Amino acid sequence: MREYKFKRGFKPTAERLESLLKKHFGSFERDGDAYIVRYKAIEELRLWLDGKVLKVESKARSGVDDKTALETLKTYNRFLDELTGYTAKERKKHMMKEVEG
Repeated sequence: MREYKFKRGFKPTAERLESLLKKHFGSFERDGDAYIVRYKAIEELRLWLDGKVLKVESKARSGVDDKTALETLKTYNRFLDELTGYTAKERKKHMMKEVEG
């Protein structure tokens, strides 16, 4: 599971999350508080808000060609950039800090 914090000024609301899921992935399903996305190389992407943190569990589809995998990754990164306010590079830096303790 991954956790993503929100930059100041980027509100962690269900309305924003739903809007951006539709914008980037086209559709989603609900399972209680979780949002479920199935998109190209993503078999299942399960997202939910826990206070000011976005929590994500993902399962990749196997046997996907490189082009589809790259397109999926770019879409996912654009989604996270717009939702959290942090770029992929900034998110990586945050994760490294947490791992290092």
